[in-house]
Amino acid sequence: TMVGILAVFALVLVFYALKSVKGPAALRREKVPDESSTKPPRKWVYKPDLFPASHYEIPTHPDPQCKPKHNLYFLRTHQTGTSSVTNIFYRYGKEHHLTFVMYPLKLHLNYPGRFNMHQLENMMPDQGYNILSQYSRHHFMDAQRIMNPGTIFTTLLRHPVDQFLSVFHNFEISKEMKNLLPHHNPYEEFFRRPDRITMMASETVYHLIQNSMSFDLGLNTHQFKNSTAVDEFIEKIDKEFHLVMILELLDESLVLFKRLFCWDLKQLVYVKLSVNNEYSNSISEDIREKIMDWNSVDYKLYNHFYEKMKKIIAQQDESFHKEVEMLRQINKDFSKECYAKVFPVYNGNKIGYSLNESHEKNLTCKDLATDDVTQTHVIALKQFKDKLPPSDILMVRNHMQNLKKHNPAMLAWGDVYKVLHPEQSILDKNEL
Repeated sequence: TMVGILAVFALVLVFYALKSVKGPAALRREKVPDESSTKPPRKWVYKPDLFPASHYEIPTHPDPQCKPKHNLYFLRTHQTGTSSVTNIFYRYGKEHHLTFVMYPLKLHLNYPGRFNMHQLENMMPDQGYNILSQYSRHHFMDAQRIMNPGTIFTTLLRHPVDQFLSVFHNFEISKEMKNLLPHHNPYEEFFRRPDRITMMASETVYHLIQNSMSFDLGLNTHQFKNSTAVDEFIEKIDKEFHLVMILELLDESLVLFKRLFCWDLKQLVYVKLSVNNEYSNSISEDIREKIMDWNSVDYKLYNHFYEKMKKIIAQQDESFHKEVEMLRQINKDFSKECYAKVFPVYNGNKIGYSLNESHEKNLTCKDLATDDVTQTHVIALKQFKDKLPPSDILMVRNHMQNLKKHNPAMLAWGDVYKVLHPEQSILDKNEL
């Protein structure tokens, strides 16, 4: 009898111990803050828009009288080719001494939560913020508070099948499936129980598994099956963003960007920094349909803006397609001049380059081949020069030296140091 009582007591203890263990879903619910309790700092109030409507309209032809626009909000979506596009904005910002919305040395802005407004206010430069191009989750009122007046809103979308497969591989979603065997097809196993796998997924990938482009643009997960909310969301994004670029029409999108922002075509040169593998070529039609059904919101969002992009292109003058061809030719010329070899790095997910001997000191070639994390570090070293502790600067130097072993064409620590300390013409080679 005593043994029976002790056994019952032990079972009760085990029950309450297991009850206290919280799964990923419970932990996520705890982390989600109550948005109504998050009040913006008093200093940041709504700023009325005093710019004419033409400021935000995409011209149908080049305007020789236009002036470059420097205030840009680029909402980065995941696995859509944004690494190459943000490289354009990083280079332009550095060239024109513009300021970036960022936390020191961070590629994300509190993603998947909202901005930390108090922290960004404390770090805000005197000229305000010119460019936002870090990973963040779209919230229009927060963006208006944080950005300078006259800011133009842009983003980039990719076909949902390719985007989902890219997320699936690069974020190793198959590891979220605990009982997956080597001979199992990971896609088939995922779609046997997608809701369960998503609910139990780790914090890193939870928000990326389903309709991640729509989530990045501000739609909440509980609204995915609400057709009215989805339609209102797409209409809202259409009103808030002045240009939604399409990866499958990237060169055309960048020429439209060039006309809208009045930048020079050579400033829009880019090279591929990530491998956009065409995983969709290796999947069955059944899996393709399941992916589109699972990402039905992203599919509806993508189709809306793809059709809109085609209409905008059709409205352009005859010189538009000539500019597209010019951009493609400039890209080819730059790649041929700058780089001797192109090769995959980091398990084949990224692209590395080696420089031609004649361009080993060319900073433009190096800048083009530099990844977004390093670009963020380089910008932060300048923007937060007097606020970063020596340990952070040492971390950046070590990070760059390590990456350069894999991608020899990227910026070197010596290139960055010379820009930050132009007064020091002679440097100890050991420091570089």
